[in-house]
Amino acid sequence: MIKSPEIIFIIGRSRSGTTLLRTMLDMHSLISIPNECTFILQLSEKYKKVKSWTPEKIENFIRDLKKTWLFENLKLDIDFLKINLLNLGKETNFQEICKQVILNSPLAGSKPDLKYVGDKNPSSSLNLKTIYSIFGKNCKYIYINRDYRDQYLSQINARIEIPNIVVSAKRWVKAFTDFLKVSENKDSMFYNLRYEDLVTEPEKKLIEICGFLNISYDNKMLEFYNIENINKSFSEISLQGIHSSIKNPVSKNSIGLWKNNLAERQIKILDKICGKYKEQSSYNANTKINSFGFFIITLPGYLLYHFTVLSSCFIKWLPFNIYIKLSEGAFLGSLWNRLLRKK
Repeated sequence: MIKSPEIIFIIGRSRSGTTLLRTMLDMHSLISIPNECTFILQLSEKYKKVKSWTPEKIENFIRDLKKTWLFENLKLDIDFLKINLLNLGKETNFQEICKQVILNSPLAGSKPDLKYVGDKNPSSSLNLKTIYSIFGKNCKYIYINRDYRDQYLSQINARIEIPNIVVSAKRWVKAFTDFLKVSENKDSMFYNLRYEDLVTEPEKKLIEICGFLNISYDNKMLEFYNIENINKSFSEISLQGIHSSIKNPVSKNSIGLWKNNLAERQIKILDKICGKYKEQSSYNANTKINSFGFFIITLPGYLLYHFTVLSSCFIKWLPFNIYIKLSEGAFLGSLWNRLLRKK
């Protein structure tokens, strides 16, 4: 049986540097974080309370695992995974099952002395409370935050999630406030990182993260963009699209792009919604905007945001196969882009 290291969760909104951080950390000989796959969140509702992991339950889990979004990113040997899951014994739990899934990825198998395995999914940022309720104190959590204006700009350029400014801003707020609440007085478990600091002083921040994880710094973490590593971790389509920047060394060029690329009205809306947290997040904002005018302009977006929140709760009650499909990452955003935006 493969040994069971601790789990690191990389928590952050989409287009906030989660992929960059994952790729950097994965270069460390003691850390393995596979490509994005939402299996933990998608399967947690069904399996988090399982007390007896019988061979039949393992079979069911593997069958459902293969249905999860981006499952192919894990590149698992299913027969080998089944053996290792069975070896855990009936008294194991969902946390250990998830660790074994990650450990059975090819990249993890190439590192014999792993201390940490990880999970990186932007959807985790909206479900931190759920993740913490399941995994609790037995994990490390790294929260990476980005200026909400640059994050929104990058998100709409990448055409992921619902391209509505209010929805984007409210999700940024939810992710950040959930982090503040869950991480309070838990400094040994949670590390707060700004994207801007990571790309400005990457070595300094990576040394701090390694200290947080109680492991030595590995300078290979700054060589994440080497061609061999990139080809193992990313598809050609991904490298030509939303992850094209990962082929290059760390750059500060993406900081502050919103200043020349967002309209004044967009900036005001984002500042009004997110700016109230400017002190905690260290992002300057001008929150002065006409209250009635703001209400009229943003009302449709607020309604849409609350619809997405309610729908995400509702789909959990649907039959599992339907739930799995509807809970795919950025499902509504992808549908929106396909139907309403020109390619």
